Amino acid sequence: MMDIKLQQTQMLKPQLTQELKQAITLLGYNSAELAGYIDELSLENPLIERKETDTPPLSYHKTNKNRMKERDGSQQIRLTRKTLQDSLKQQALDMKLSDDEKKIFNYLIHSLDSNGYLKEDIPAAADHVSASQEETEAVLKKLQSLEPAGIGARSLQECILLQLRRLPERNEQAEWIADAYFELFARKNWKALTLKTGIPLKDIQDIADMISALDPRPGLRYAHEEPGFYVEPDIFITVKNGIIQARLNSRSFPDIQLHTHYQPLLSAAGCRDTKNYLSAKYQEWRWLNRALSQRKQTITRIIGVLTERQESFFLTGKSGMQPLTLREVAETLELHESTISRAIKGKYVQTPYGLYEMKTFFSAKAESSGDGGASNYAVKAHLEALVGKEDKKKPFSDQKLADLLDEQYDIRISRRTVAKYRDQLNIPPSSARKRYS
Repeated sequence: MMDIKLQQTQMLKPQLTQELKQAITLLGYNSAELAGYIDELSLENPLIERKETDTPPLSYHKTNKNRMKERDGSQQIRLTRKTLQDSLKQQALDMKLSDDEKKIFNYLIHSLDSNGYLKEDIPAAADHVSASQEETEAVLKKLQSLEPAGIGARSLQECILLQLRRLPERNEQAEWIADAYFELFARKNWKALTLKTGIPLKDIQDIADMISALDPRPGLRYAHEEPGFYVEPDIFITVKNGIIQARLNSRSFPDIQLHTHYQPLLSAAGCRDTKNYLSAKYQEWRWLNRALSQRKQTITRIIGVLTERQESFFLTGKSGMQPLTLREVAETLELHESTISRAIKGKYVQTPYGLYEMKTFFSAKAESSGDGGASNYAVKAHLEALVGKEDKKKPFSDQKLADLLDEQYDIRISRRTVAKYRDQLNIPPSSARKRYS
């Protein structure tokens, strides 16, 4: 019979204290989250007082191209925005709809998706409001006459047609192509369109330019902006006489001090309960002060590595971005990779070339068949530049772009990789980029 014995062993297992967990959380906070956290603690702890900052009250508006617009910080009041349905209801007041038409109208506008398209078919809508299909279709036509142009469309084709028919100077050829040959047009098969319509390639190209300026998602202009649309840099990096300098935004890295009113009470004699209370609050103040200092030190060290490893970017622009991984920075600073990841989360850097998220500076090496060390970010920048300078009558093929990258920048990547990066940049293939004279 087998004996069953109880055996006790000792194991060393790292345990995160509550304070360490909070410090790690603090590291990942962006400036707004950190400010809120400190304000919340200061309400519970009278010893915590934030030091005044000497940073001017600026905020920045993030754009798609990483450019900046300076704004008066005192005007950052988020206004209540009108919804698409609110706008349509207000416009419909001038239509003098009957009660039955109002019922249909209200149902239709609440059946629009975020792009402004009507996703429910007319028979189903008519059945829901107990109206005929003819009555429902008639109200839809009235809805489609409102602003923005294209609203209430049931397809991209109808959306384009609605907008073309509302142009101050109507183009009958453009309307004809969008109505009768939309599939060919969507595939950008200009030569087939010329054969079908007899319209010269140059005119078809002009029509394509006109249609590309229309809005395929008219409802989105009423979408609410996401929180944090206004972004203030955490770090400012400048270059003067070839020297890169980094400066922390003091509002993103606030300092605290002991509230002047309570300092004398810490050493003064008093009742035990008061001293115990103040002692506990002082320990909390000390922890927060250390955590803020550690957060600032960690991010300062990371910025130091970035300015060294990405020197060519700060001196020449985005084409100089070098491959850099979280692991490399972690090993350099003898920190855990997850610490680097938390520290850069939600942080922004103002550079001579615009506003960038810190994570942008961590870019993988391009998928290369050679020995080149370019980052995929830099390769994409070169691709954009090459396409921007090409002869639009004879645009570069993907293979030609690969050859030019090798010849001009010593970057050796395959045609397939060029196509992949081009797609990620939303650059169409050469056949779609070609212009006709």
